[in-house]
Amino acid sequence: MTTMTCRICAVIVPTGEFCGNCGATATPRRGDGPPWLRLSAYAAAPGEHVLRPAVISTMFPALPRHSRVAFGVALVGVLVLLVGTALPMWLAALIGVVGAGLPALFLAYLWEADAGADPSTGTLVVVALLSIVGGVGWNFATDVAAARVDDDALGLPASTLDLLLTCLAIPVGFLVLLLAPTIVARVWRPGTREPLHGLVIGAFGAVCFVTAGSMAGLAPELTSGPADPDGQSTADLVVGGLLQGLAVPLTAAAVAGAVGATLWFVPRRDIGRAPRWYWLTSPLPAIMFGLIAYLGLGVLDFLSPPSDVETVVYALLTVVALYVLRVVVHVTLLHSEPDRAEPDRAEPDRAEPDRAEPGVTDELVLCPECEHVVPDLPFCPRCGLAAQTASRASRARRRSQRPVPVSS
Repeated sequence: MTTMTCRICAVIVPTGEFCGNCGATATPRRGDGPPWLRLSAYAAAPGEHVLRPAVISTMFPALPRHSRVAFGVALVGVLVLLVGTALPMWLAALIGVVGAGLPALFLAYLWEADAGADPSTGTLVVVALLSIVGGVGWNFATDVAAARVDDDALGLPASTLDLLLTCLAIPVGFLVLLLAPTIVARVWRPGTREPLHGLVIGAFGAVCFVTAGSMAGLAPELTSGPADPDGQSTADLVVGGLLQGLAVPLTAAAVAGAVGATLWFVPRRDIGRAPRWYWLTSPLPAIMFGLIAYLGLGVLDFLSPPSDVETVVYALLTVVALYVLRVVVHVTLLHSEPDRAEPDRAEPDRAEPDRAEPGVTDELVLCPECEHVVPDLPFCPRCGLAAQTASRASRARRRSQRPVPVSS
């Protein structure tokens, strides 16, 4: 095995396009940004640029490469169902798609990504229950808050201050309840701390929270029968379905997923310094983004702009939130404490290599991204995939069935 010295971490690693220890490119690439960022290759899908608009690899980073297309088709299917039930004004069917579409996709992701072992099924169930209770409670609380600022029985309008405070208090309460189950899980039972574990907990809880709140608010509409009797325009129903079924839950999942990834982030010990509060691997920037985003929506609600403007703002916020999540996932995977392989004890007479550098190993493993046999290091030297992208179960299986060299 030929070796090289990484230009970033200065560790001796196997020769390849990427450093197997820190994930940096072997040679500088145009548009890579700072050395610690590696914009040219997304850590969870290194064939994609970090700034590429890819919903599936952003929201579902632990998916195997061959499953991304299927999940992309499924996401498009949810969109088609939302539009297809809204166009003929089938309100009951539209509400059903809003309540089941995206949650079903997340449940499929949990299955495909081997969730249930770490984070455990018990943790996910507790997070889901807390999120559902919080979503239903938030819906009723907002109804009460809205009733307080309506004109009273004498026709006296609420003051501007009351309206503004209500419009700002509602999004802050939304964010608190959105993040509460993730924080409870982190304090109560974090398990093995890896960024994608926190992302799963945060994003899944957010989808349960938003869906529960939407269904609590829309449930009375089910009594109206299969069609909408209120004379809403088709365009309004389509836009409302897309916002409630995709934009709002995806934004919430991105915010909570980014916070979860940073809460489960463990900095590398070989770097020798803890992350600062303003770093992208710290929870505070992600929480501040969520606070600014939802306060902005509160001000938008207070201003009551035309529906077209409101729709554009919601759509742009969803795009920005997904980009924030993508960058946070990428950076936390690059700088997280790696899951290093234990020496193979199956051959007691095998001499352990005498090395001082952490970037050289004679243990081989099959990369789940490029499907090449590579040294078992924190990053694939050939494609740059972060090893932590694959589930712990997947890593254990591939390490228990290591490729064996054969003579030709």
